This record gives sequence, C-alpha cells and structure tokens, in this order.
Amino acid sequence: MHDAYVLGLDRTLDADVRVERLVTEYETKLARYVRRFVSDGDFALDIVQDVFFAAYRMLRSDPARELTAGWLYKTATNHAISYLRKKKRRGETVPLGDDAGAFRTDESSAMQLDLQRALGALGEEQLACVLLTTYAGYSSAEAATILGTSADAVRQRVCRAMRTLRTSLGERA
Repeated sequence: MHDAYVLGLDRTLDADVRVERLVTEYETKLARYVRRFVSDGDFALDIVQDVFFAAYRMLRSDPARELTAGWLYKTATNHAISYLRKKKRRGETVPLGDDAGAFRTDESSAMQLDLQRALGALGEEQLACVLLTTYAGYSSAEAATILGTSADAVRQRVCRAMRTLRTSLGERA
C-alpha cells in the first residue's frame, strides 16, 4: 500500500479509520524504533500509543491535515527524548530490558547487551540520528527533516556516534 494512502490523504474517511490505517501500517515499525531508543518494551508501546493518540487528535481537529511517516517518527522521537530526560532528571537509570536480568552465555546475547549499553551511552541527538538513518532506513536529508536540523548535522552526529560506538565496543577504526 502506498504511503500517501496509508498516511491519511484520503480525506473522505473519518479520523478513526485514518488512524486505524496508520496503526496497522506503522505500529510495529514505530514500536521497534522507540524500543531501541528507550530500552524498555513497555514504555515503547506507551510512547507509540501516545503518538497515535496525537495523530487522532490532530485528524479530529483538522480533517484536511496530511500526515507523513516523518511526522510519526518525529513525534515518536520527541516523546522518547522527553521520556529519557524525565528519567535522567529523576536520577533513574534507563533499564536494559528483559535481557539484562538473564545470564546468558551465548555470544549473540552478550553482543546485543553490549550494543544496547553502548547505544544508551550516546547523547539523545546522536541516538536519534543513528536510529533514524541506520535502523529506520531514512537518508540523512530525511532524518534532518524529521529532527528539524540540517543533513550535514545528521551526518556529523552519525559519524561521531559511530566513533563512540566503535570505541565502546572495542573495535579499532
């Protein structure tokens, strides 16, 4: 299905149907994206639900509004950053998810935990740039539009983040 149709360009439908289509198409993608951001599956689902509720409110108030995937990801990113900032202000550590409590000996699980810790050490802006470009598959220009910055800034943040990740994971560049 074409993004233009899924994202609510068919203005003849009411907000309920338009948001239902958004949820069907983007719920799993956004949940995976946000989970990488906040490292907690339950909070990721809460954030995604908030994003779709915001879309619903927007479509109810302005039926002519066109939603884009970029709007969904930007809203999800903003909600995730707000969540991380609240956790930081409270002095809480961001949980590493269910894998953190399990002692696994296989190399794959250890690598995933190391990667999650390394991602958690990145700044919010760097993390957003890395997740949008490498995980969600957006170009630097698209990620820049979503984040409200320039493509050069996105590329620079990704470069610095990758350097930090290589150092954290013990790889030699």
